[in-house]
Formats: sequence, C-alpha cells, structure tokens
Amino acid sequence: MNKSFDASGAQFAWDSTSLKTADECLRKYFYKNIEGWSAPTKSFHLRFGAIYATALEHYTKFVAAGMPREEAIVSVVHEALISSWDYAYRTPEGAAKQDPDERIPGSGHAWETGDSNKTRSTLIRTIVWYFEHFEEDLPVIILSDGRPAVEYSFSLPVENGIMLCGHIDKLVTFGDSPMILDQKTTKSTVGPYYFDQYTPDTQMSLYTYAGSIIYNLPIKGVMIDAAQIAIGFSRFERGFAFRTETQLQEWYEGAMHTIERARKATAERYLPMNTTACGNYGGCEFRAICSRSPEVRETFLKGNFTKGATWDPIERR
Repeated sequence: MNKSFDASGAQFAWDSTSLKTADECLRKYFYKNIEGWSAPTKSFHLRFGAIYATALEHYTKFVAAGMPREEAIVSVVHEALISSWDYAYRTPEGAAKQDPDERIPGSGHAWETGDSNKTRSTLIRTIVWYFEHFEEDLPVIILSDGRPAVEYSFSLPVENGIMLCGHIDKLVTFGDSPMILDQKTTKSTVGPYYFDQYTPDTQMSLYTYAGSIIYNLPIKGVMIDAAQIAIGFSRFERGFAFRTETQLQEWYEGAMHTIERARKATAERYLPMNTTACGNYGGCEFRAICSRSPEVRETFLKGNFTKGATWDPIERR
C-alpha cells in the first residue's frame, strides 16, 4: 500500500524526485509516480551511484558509532564488493524481491556495467580514493539530545496536509557554518560549471529548507563532494550550493504551487505532456510512448515497461 497518496489518489508526501518530475512534465509524473511504470532494467548509473552513496553513508554511521576510521573504510569497501557482485539466488523464479540470505555462496560473477568508465573496478577505486582525498572528516554536528546528525530521514508537515520528505546523510560544520553534506558521481569534468547546476536546484533547496527547520540551525546550504569517474582516474572536488532565507521562501512557494497543480491535475485525471521537456537529459524515457497515438499507448507501455509499485517518498526515505 502506498503511504504517500491519500484516498482520492492524490500525492500528499513529496520528495525532490517527485517535485522535479511533476515540474518537468505532468504526463511523465503520471506514468512514473501515479501508474508506476519503469524501465525493465535498472540503469547502471543508478546502481553505481547507490552503492557509492551507501558506502559513504555507512562509513559515517560506523565512525559515529565509534569505529576507527581505517576499520570503517575496510568495512564499507567489503560491503561494496558484495553489492557489486551478481549472485545466483535460491529465491523462486519470479519472486518480487531477492533476499540476501538466499544467495548461493560461490555463485555468480562480478557486476558487468557495459560502460568503460563506471565499472566495478572504478567503483571500488573511487570509494577508496574518496577517503584518501578527504583525509580528515569534517566535524559532525551533535544534536541537543547527544545524537550525531547523521542518516536522518524526515517527513516534515508543512501546510494543507502536505509533507516534504527526504534523507539527509550528514550535517557538518564547515568553518563556522552548519552545512548539509551530499556526495555525487559524474563522468563530466568537475569545475565551477558542474556545481552551477545545483543553484537553483530542487533537491538542494529542499534539503536546506527542511534541515533548517528540523535541526533548528541556520544552515547556509549544501556542500557537494563530487567525484569525476574516468577510465584511468577518479578526481574529487568540493563545491557549494548556498541558499538565503528569501531564496528558500521563494523555492517553497514554487514547490507548493507545483504540488497544488499536480494534485489538481490528478483529481481531474488530466495530466498533459510538456513537449518542451521531451529532449531533456538525453531524452525522456517515455518519449517513444508519447509519440504514439493515444489509443495504442497502453499497449506499447505494457510491451516496453514494467508496472510496479508507485513512487512512495515515505517508504523511500
């Protein structure tokens, strides 16, 4: 059961992914968020980024729990090696989820991405080199109850029954300012132009807005540790996405307008396509569907996509 939609079928719990999709194209939002259509195979970019992010997140958790730095690095590398190995499973064919306990020891093979830059080897290299590049960990802020500000999943009630959701990996002190720390991977050259894409940006604004309220601290924005992945090297740069109070208020008003528009469109069951966004990011995944005549789109969706669980920000925090 999807916890992020009300009885009428309208979404009330929103994360940055939902907001970006609805703002980009209501038809894409309808296919992805409401009907739950997705490509049958997961993008290797998503898997690469997920394993990388999990390694850095678990490192923070281990160190916060008192584990020595070197031991924490070894632990997360070991986890990443397991996550990037494709095992055979005892799980019955067609099962919805593969249980790690059902892995067959000694089976399978190393993850093959089909990409020369993002491979299992460059993934492990990038994790190790990240900790070598940033030799000293930034001080994690300790909250008033004594807990370190790491791994915080939030559901922040705002107005009109709407909740903003997300997951903040770490809150650190940089200089004299509290900053949210986020990590990214890319094949692009990392420089000022790369970091410019995060201002304006929904994810960074949402994190800053919610973090300031949740932690009750004057958070200035998000610090971004970016890793450029190439065949022969991994290069790291640190950039920033600062926000002023007025910028955050402007973002919030715009986000609420997007949510209201999407909820209204859902209630009316009229979610039109935005044809100016069809070519964004190399082309929308549903472009071939929208290019078909309306009466045959369902057939092509069933033939080329998988219909699964709808997007649920509360469960995905």
